[in-house]
Amino acid sequence: MVFHLIGVCAEWGWDDLAWGQRTMENQSLEASSSANAVERTKKTVSMIFEEEDIGFEEDILKNPFSLRSWLRYIEHKKKCKAPSKQINLVYERALKELPGSYKLWYNYLRFRRKQVVDKCPTDPAYKYVNNAYERALVFMHKMPRIWMEYCEFLTLQRLVTQTRRVFDRSLRALPVTQHDRIWPLYIKFVTSHEIPETTIRVYRRWVIDFYEFINFWKSATS
Repeated sequence: MVFHLIGVCAEWGWDDLAWGQRTMENQSLEASSSANAVERTKKTVSMIFEEEDIGFEEDILKNPFSLRSWLRYIEHKKKCKAPSKQINLVYERALKELPGSYKLWYNYLRFRRKQVVDKCPTDPAYKYVNNAYERALVFMHKMPRIWMEYCEFLTLQRLVTQTRRVFDRSLRALPVTQHDRIWPLYIKFVTSHEIPETTIRVYRRWVIDFYEFINFWKSATS
């Protein structure tokens, strides 16, 4: 029994020692990673805010709700051939101040799509662009162009279920007078996949929607 307890104590001692060593190693790793993070942050900040950006930064500090000021800053970044991440950051800052600007969202989404043109649809970068579209639709859900381009972008990724749900959301969000801009894309999408049951349901819904539009048009003109 004594030897057993000694053995257990010895095991605990070795475990404690090993745990202590691991803890010290983890702390040193955390300290080094924190130092590296600080260095990366310093490099990132110094890289983002170049000397020629100061005038634009002062302008947007004075006029944070000026669309023209933000667009000038973004155009300056593009002319200087700044990295895409820097331009994305300026867009995000602008949208934080002006979330209801259609022009900002449209230009930003188009710029983000260009960044993934040469990438495989399974690349994680596509997911980031999808998230940007979802954030845009919080404010731009009445803009058919945003819905159309988002649906086309999802179609390229061959995300069948997600694309179908976004098409359905667009029809619910937009007024019936703008459904004619969505239906051609929706029908083209469902007919390009071998899902006959879904295709029949979509066609049936299109017919119902068409008659609803006719009735709406008659009531509006009478």
